Amino acid sequence: MQVTEDLGLGGLEHVAATLCTTLDPNRFETSALCLKDGGALADDLTARGIPVFRLPPPRGRADYFAAMKIARILRRERIDVIHTHNTSAFIDGGLAALLAGTPTHVHTDHSRLFPDKRRYMIAEFVMSHFAYRVVGVSDHTVEELRRYERIPLSKLTTIPNGIDAQAFDRDHDGTAKRRELGIPMTSTIIGAAVRLTEQKGLTYLLQAMPRILAAQPDTVLVIAGEGVLADSLREQARSLGVQEQVRFIGPRRDIPELLAMFDLYALPSEWEGLPMIILEAMASACPIVASDVGGVRMAVRDGENGYLVPARDADALVQRITALLGDGRRRRQFGEVGRRFFRERFSAEAMAAAYARLYTREATG
Repeated sequence: MQVTEDLGLGGLEHVAATLCTTLDPNRFETSALCLKDGGALADDLTARGIPVFRLPPPRGRADYFAAMKIARILRRERIDVIHTHNTSAFIDGGLAALLAGTPTHVHTDHSRLFPDKRRYMIAEFVMSHFAYRVVGVSDHTVEELRRYERIPLSKLTTIPNGIDAQAFDRDHDGTAKRRELGIPMTSTIIGAAVRLTEQKGLTYLLQAMPRILAAQPDTVLVIAGEGVLADSLREQARSLGVQEQVRFIGPRRDIPELLAMFDLYALPSEWEGLPMIILEAMASACPIVASDVGGVRMAVRDGENGYLVPARDADALVQRITALLGDGRRRRQFGEVGRRFFRERFSAEAMAAAYARLYTREATG
């Protein structure tokens, strides 16, 4: 049973849903449990016949009995393995596993900005002693867990995220998506599909846009996603005078088609684990300009399938993005190298096989 806060359209949620659909059905019966609400991916799993349990908290306050409720579900469904994702699931799901006597608890940390709140780090340190393994989605995440939460190395392991490549292997028609969005065929497109939050660093990309447009006037920035900074980012684009060249298109389910339309993908994050969207861009042969944070360099090899830049550095974004926009041959080369590297290391099947070894306790390190 995969346990998350919800199953919306974020990277963590895609990992949990992908494990539900990719694990060998001859070995595992999979399900998911949402601590707060369902979401689009919950509906997708239900449509495929995978059980999704919901545990909405009491209105307006924390649910101090969540662990007991989860434990009842674990016992009733006779769950052998509980796999929790991030802090609240780790604490409530881990306590539930102890109450229910669930044999194996695996936890994945999908990265956050450390140091976290002290009470969370202490709680995770305690819960790690009862988990079989604590997984980081990158070596950087594992090192942060060891450094800040003092989780023993014997409990820690790295498993990179993986995605189902089928949706991105198909040849999508980027011209049709351009027509749908009203973007001229002659324009070059910078793409970003992320939550509109401080973590993703979009303010620095917007700061870079006036100089990018000065060098490459026929450029459009397409931002897909929603979040707490949506209004302030739109206002920033207006204040910079680039609102006509920046399209905010909201949350989308057509990411493969958008990636086929993008000439390059930009991810100016302030911190990351191993972002799913970077893997999706690689699978789509889309060249990348990304901040050199967290586990991003596990996927983006600077000068081979994209460029890495320092976080919070609009000048570096201008330099690397304008260089790529002006060099179609290099964009194609980066895209093909990225696709090959993705197939070697970041498939959903490789991720599921690594977790399967933990679920069956075959892994010793």
